[in-house]
Parts: sequence; structure tokens; C-alpha cells
Amino acid sequence: MSAHWSGHLYADTPARRLRQLIGDLIGAVALLGCLWVGTGVHDLTASLAGPGRQLESAGAGLASRLDEAASAAADVPVVGEQLSAPFDEAGGAGRAIEDAGVQQQQAVGALADALGWLSGGVPAIVVCVLWLPRRLRFARHSAQAQRLLDAGVGLDIFALRALASQPIAELGELNTDVAAGWRAGDPAVVRALAALELRALGLHPR
Repeated sequence: MSAHWSGHLYADTPARRLRQLIGDLIGAVALLGCLWVGTGVHDLTASLAGPGRQLESAGAGLASRLDEAASAAADVPVVGEQLSAPFDEAGGAGRAIEDAGVQQQQAVGALADALGWLSGGVPAIVVCVLWLPRRLRFARHSAQAQRLLDAGVGLDIFALRALASQPIAELGELNTDVAAGWRAGDPAVVRALAALELRALGLHPR
């Protein structure tokens, strides 16, 4: 971020600067809250993978013991192959149980990721969309206006911008025909319009 931008994250006027600080604090707290909620939901959902881990461990243990039994039975002369066959089949069932446990853990992990993003990531994106563009837009416009002031540009350009962009109600509070005054180059009207625009940009009127 350039020096111009970094110097205009907040308004010069105290009241608006306070509102911006409060808004930024609320935005930061909201983002931290989204992170906390998303992480909590993810971890809570991920804890449901416990039965899957137990199933995987039980299946692996069963398959290992049955494989050992099948190996021992296969060593029996003459009938070893017939004796080991049931153990081999049962060992396959143990490995199927192990695979089911792994799949259950994978499913819970995917669900935990999805729920974590939905409960924390999506709200965080919404907060950023509602908060950051407005703040960055203010910083950009304020910095641009400050550069014009630093370059010695007269107040006329800010007065013209006020006529083009400020609400009718704000212009009406000046209690004069501001358009006619600006066209006539009335210094008081030009200063009043420029001050209105500069305040809107967060800068002290000059």
C-alpha cells in the first residue's frame, strides 16, 4: 500500500474517524468470530471420526490375527491348504472392516471441511465484501483528494464535485442558490461547497 493510501485509512475529522475505528473493530471481531465458529464446527464434526478409527483398528487387528492363523494352518501337512482357507476368507472380512473404517473417516473429514467453510468461511467472505470495499474506496478517494490539495489545485474542483455528487438535502442546508453561486464564482459559495465535499472525503475543510 502506498504512503498516500496508508495515510488516509481514517478520516481527519474526529467524529468520522471514530465511526471508522468502531466499524473496523467490529469487522475484525466479526472475522475472528467467523474463524472461531468455523474452527469449532470443523473440530466438533471431525471428532465424529472416532468410531471410524476404532473400526479401522479393529479390522486391522482382526485381519492380522486371522492371517497369522491362516499361516499356521497352512503349515499343517496334507490338509494345510484346506485348513487355512476359512482363515483367509475371514481375514478378507477383517480387511473389509478396516477399509470401511477408513472410508468413514474420510467421509467425516470431508463433512467437517464443508461445514467448517459454511459456518466460518462463507460468513467471513460476506463480512469482507460488506466491509473492505467501502474502506478501500474511502482510502482511495481521500488519498486522491489529498494529492490534489497538495498539488495546489483550487477549491473550485471540489465545489463542482459537491454539486455533482452530494445529496440534495446536504446542498439545501447551505441556504443559498449554490449552482448560481458556483457559476458566478462566489468565493463563499465555492468554499462552502468545497468544505462539504472535503468533509465527505474525510478531510479537514480548508
